[in-house]
Amino acid sequence: MKIQSNTIGSEIHADPGERLAQIEPRVVVDLLRQGGYVYFTGFQPTLAEFEDFTKRFGTCAGARHVHYPEGGEALGFHAEDAYNPYRPDAIWFLCLFEGSDGGAPTGAVDGVRLLKEMSPRWREFCRANTLRFERHWAQETWQKAVGDATAEQVAQVLDSLPGFTHRFLPDGTLYTCYEAPIVVRTPGGEESFSNTMLQALTEQTFYGMTLGDGSPVPRELAEHAERWALENEIQIGWSAGDVAVIDNHRMMHRRAEYHGKDRDLRARHCENLFGTRLPDDSTPLRAAVKSLIQSDVGLPVAVGPVPATV
Repeated sequence: MKIQSNTIGSEIHADPGERLAQIEPRVVVDLLRQGGYVYFTGFQPTLAEFEDFTKRFGTCAGARHVHYPEGGEALGFHAEDAYNPYRPDAIWFLCLFEGSDGGAPTGAVDGVRLLKEMSPRWREFCRANTLRFERHWAQETWQKAVGDATAEQVAQVLDSLPGFTHRFLPDGTLYTCYEAPIVVRTPGGEESFSNTMLQALTEQTFYGMTLGDGSPVPRELAEHAERWALENEIQIGWSAGDVAVIDNHRMMHRRAEYHGKDRDLRARHCENLFGTRLPDDSTPLRAAVKSLIQSDVGLPVAVGPVPATV
């Protein structure tokens, strides 16, 4: 096994016949703390080997297919699930097949460096403000997600989520509001511009994002962050059999336009790789509410603040 550490990120190259299972998790976690991501090449794991390896690092969600829309649309820079209380510590990826257009990479950007290179004005602005995500689900949508559970039972779960408020409107619509920091701390204690601001601005109907006081995100800030991220983007992957893990507190990532066919890229959330404990999802109802908030079961029907008459 050969390790190549860069200013941002590290690569682990397999010796002939070496498997993922032979890598000590402590080595990976240390590299991830130092550089923000680790790329593994030459190990050629099966999906089962990938899942066995990643679960050694903490509580991991099931490996899911990364969606590539038929139109090839890109997805903006974001930290995974930074718009809800279920933000994981890290994201694992496995490329089973690079697809017909070859290894078009996943883009990533270092939020620590991005924040440091902002003007003092915008750096202080980001420290002082939060992002608010106001969303609505029609009654048929949230009810489908939770099955036979009542609104009162759903409310009990929602009340337990940090930074989260909710209300059932007179027509049965579920309104939710989550506030998240613009600047977060990495596992190493550094400040990082790692959030969902840039992606959310492209899909306001989905995210319902404003600043914490309800005002819009300043255009100048968004344009500066987007421009810097694109100019300093790091290309990660992909060849068949390669694996990567990204620190979800330090890095943001994005999907560039991809017009190929048959790419098979899997992603797996690792909730507590650095020790972060997320809200309990151990019961069927709690798991269903988590799926709803992450929008695995349907999109919100509207966005914006609760009507003043409620």
